Amino acid sequence: MTLHLLTASSKPLALQVLGSQPPSATSPLVVLLSARNTASLLPQHTVYRLTEGPPSQEQHELTYEQLVEMIFMADRVITW
Repeated sequence: MTLHLLTASSKPLALQVLGSQPPSATSPLVVLLSARNTASLLPQHTVYRLTEGPPSQEQHELTYEQLVEMIFMADRVITW
């Protein structure tokens, strides 16, 4: 699995590159975002949002502990 970490001020190039990549069944692409509004720009990918407190009922939210687990499980981590 490739894990892409996007900051709140992600560059348009990161969204362009991620948007042009088709989803893969063998190596799912997971994108971590801190900004809510960017998720709609990447409909073909699973998008998670990092929360500072306990996750709400909202789907695809991660705590810092869950983020660390995902980083260690990932084959590759790319930070934008």
